[in-house]
Amino acid sequence: QLNITLANSRIKAGETTTVTFAFNEAVTGFTRDDVVLSDANGTLGEPTTSDNGRTWTATFTPTANVEDSSNTISVNLAGVTNTAGTAGSGQASSTNYGIDTRRPTVVAITVADMHLGIGETTTVTFTFSEAVTDLVL
Repeated sequence: QLNITLANSRIKAGETTTVTFAFNEAVTGFTRDDVVLSDANGTLGEPTTSDNGRTWTATFTPTANVEDSSNTISVNLAGVTNTAGTAGSGQASSTNYGIDTRRPTVVAITVADMHLGIGETTTVTFTFSEAVTDLVL
């Protein structure tokens, strides 16, 4: 049995997160090759263990320019064995996690008064594809 969790389940541009693979018993032979990333939208570093094979961690880096809330990381359990040498079977999967590495875009710019005279001011409105913070002009 395996529980796969991500430290951050809503990953944004410029972020990485730790993925924890918690087996119900110590295993050997667990490598990145056992991890299925076909629905992950990212890459994974090599898993390491600090408790003799029961819990493994690796760094997940999301793919750029992705906006998807239904990502999963899976493991093919046939690639791992317990300490008695018995190979696992089946597959385990994480719950869905979100990735938003797509940068906002400007979808409209409107000017309240298109015919300004000397000394006049107007309001310019920028509409983005999503909410933004820290806008610097």
